[in-house]
Amino acid sequence: MYAQQISLLRAVALVAIVTAVGCLAASPPSLTEVSRARAVIIQAQQAGAADRAPGEFNAAQERLAEAQQLAPTDAELAQWRAREAESDARRALATAQENGS
Repeated sequence: MYAQQISLLRAVALVAIVTAVGCLAASPPSLTEVSRARAVIIQAQQAGAADRAPGEFNAAQERLAEAQQLAPTDAELAQWRAREAESDARRALATAQENGS
């Protein structure tokens, strides 16, 4: 009887460990990159980038949308796309500020 309880406890412990590891592996990506990209896109939009730097501005929006779509399935690629979106938005912001002065 005692041996069966030990076996059961080991099985429960194993299931708990496997579940915990699975949860860690499937945890959602940090939204820091997405938030930063979104903030810079808003700044660029307010600076008139949609009119003054439409190529960079549209690229930033498209990459941000792609990052958001990828986030549930591919966190690493989503973070890369968000970083690219931020970079595009910063270029659009700079161009809009240069062309607006």
